[in-house]
Amino acid sequence: MDRKWITLIIVGIIAIFVAANYQKIYKAVVPPKPVVVSSSADDGSSGFLEYSMRVKTTVSNQGGDGDIVIEVTAYQGENHWTKTKNIHMGASQTDEVEFVFDEVKFFDKDPKYSVRAYALGH
Repeated sequence: MDRKWITLIIVGIIAIFVAANYQKIYKAVVPPKPVVVSSSADDGSSGFLEYSMRVKTTVSNQGGDGDIVIEVTAYQGENHWTKTKNIHMGASQTDEVEFVFDEVKFFDKDPKYSVRAYALGH
């Protein structure tokens, strides 16, 4: 066989392999890159004699497909509580996620919060 044909066959096999495994290769090379676009807190989930803080956050994935962790920490006085949610997001996808903190007290200091998002395993 001629060198030209051997090279052509090898390139063809590599092209077929890459085409068949494109998603796996893309996920490995381009991990998710979550960005917190916005967040807000209110007492909209409170009921009669029950006070709670609801935190809504919008996260955008500016990377490849993958699992993302959204972590919200609520602070009130000396206390703090952390809640997380794992979600799968596609590339360029934006989602709104909601957290409810029943732990906050009505007659205590005003609650504050922080939000962060990161790729699972990265």
